[in-house]
This record gives sequence, structure tokens and C-alpha cells, in this order.
Amino acid sequence: PTANSKGLRLGSFDQIRAIIDEELEAVWAGDKTAQAALDSAVERGDQLLRRFERAAQ
Repeated sequence: PTANSKGLRLGSFDQIRAIIDEELEAVWAGDKTAQAALDSAVERGDQLLRRFERAAQ
């Protein structure tokens, strides 16, 4: 592999996928609007990515 073809590294992918699932369940249950759930998923996912970023330095 070259420097440009090493692939994508997404830290905390499993946890982020679980967050998205939780937020979508809240939409299906009528507890949140789609926009509120997506906003929450972004905020929660960003927190995990920042933690991963700090740990990977």
C-alpha cells in the first residue's frame, strides 16, 4: 500500500454504530424527532472520536 491507499481508520466504530442505533430507536418510538436524534448522534459520536484522537496521538 501507498501512503494514500492505507485505508480508512475510524476509531470507536462499533460504539458509534451503537449510538446511531439507539438514536434511531428513539425516533421509531416517537421519543425524538429525526433531526434531534441525528444531532444527538453527531454530538455523542464526536465525543468518542475526540477521545480516540487523543489516545492515538
